[in-house]
Amino acid sequence: WRRDTAQKEGVELFRVLSNSAIETIVSQKPKTQEDLLSVKGIKEKKFEKYGASILALVSGDSEINESNQPKSESNINEPYTIRGYLNFLNAEFKRFKARVRGEVSSVDVRDGYLFFSLKDKDDESILSCFMWRRNYELCGISLEVGMEVIVDGLPEIYAPSGRFNFKAYAVELVGEGALKKAYDKLKQKLENEGLFSLERKKPIPEFPQRIGLITSETGAVIHDFLNNLGKYGYQISFVNSRVEGQIAVESLLSAIKYFSGKEIDVLVIIRGGGSLESLQAFNNEVLVRMIADFKIPVICGIGHDKDVSLASLAADKAVSTPTAVTALLNRSWEKAIHEVLVLEKDLVYKYQSMLEAIARRIESFSGKLLRFFSAIFQIFGTLRRAIENSLSDIVYELKDARKTLSLLSKSL
Repeated sequence: WRRDTAQKEGVELFRVLSNSAIETIVSQKPKTQEDLLSVKGIKEKKFEKYGASILALVSGDSEINESNQPKSESNINEPYTIRGYLNFLNAEFKRFKARVRGEVSSVDVRDGYLFFSLKDKDDESILSCFMWRRNYELCGISLEVGMEVIVDGLPEIYAPSGRFNFKAYAVELVGEGALKKAYDKLKQKLENEGLFSLERKKPIPEFPQRIGLITSETGAVIHDFLNNLGKYGYQISFVNSRVEGQIAVESLLSAIKYFSGKEIDVLVIIRGGGSLESLQAFNNEVLVRMIADFKIPVICGIGHDKDVSLASLAADKAVSTPTAVTALLNRSWEKAIHEVLVLEKDLVYKYQSMLEAIARRIESFSGKLLRFFSAIFQIFGTLRRAIENSLSDIVYELKDARKTLSLLSKSL
């Protein structure tokens, strides 16, 4: 709600509500005006502007501004104040968001905003338009009389003057020719600055795990990405963003800012294929520069037919489809697993070879031992026989000596 409101008003998010105010509202769930006014950052003026919508969101009802509701039968005769009636009309007008196509008939650019008029080519009808300068500069288009454009916005009555305007928050060129001309002009400008040079590009980490993902939560792209991403312990932080047309610029910038300073290894921006018209947001100068200056490596997987988006040229790595992004992220992990399997087989082979070599050495050594001990046993056998023979000789000698002694004894 805050993002949409800030976009409509052409202001920064914190000017609608600060992060701390949102956190307090979520935790306390205020039910009354008094409860909401006790939240730090919400004063009477802010309550008058946003209070009813916030309370309705907290209670789970559709977004309603109490001060803008039509009168009930009991007070139908009570007159509106001018401000009250205009607020009621503007609240009703919010339901009539539209994309309007026309030819620029006048342009009046001022400090913080601009007025321009669109003319219907068929019957000369005129629509007065108002746009905040910040939103205008984000579109990256310089409006000129005679230029055909499409504007996104909603009708509004400016209370101080009672003037009816179409409040535009995005402008885009009409026709492939005009878009291609603007694309080529910006591409040449950024090329001359060296924004697409290889020297600027940061290397993709070898084993990325913490992934920041920006895409639309609807459609097949995010499902294709998640289904093709390998099971390697990835930690994915996802931010939903518009990705279609010029109106997506604000949403994409907000998503990239969210990841600034976050602990991620790589930022991934993906969307499916489309025409040059549908890819306008990715050819926006502000967005392209933010991607080029992002501190973390950026991978773009933006499907295209013939013209590569400028965001892809500025990214550190660009592939043609979201599925190709998953292949890029998986590549180092798959290579590592393949190498581990090869090393595993090599290790087993080397281990088996070592065992076989040791077995051969043991077998050779045991043969040597057997021959060695056989030789020793043979020597011992020879010695034993020699000793046995010597002992036999000694016995005979002793017997002879005993006979001799006996004879000598008799003779004596």
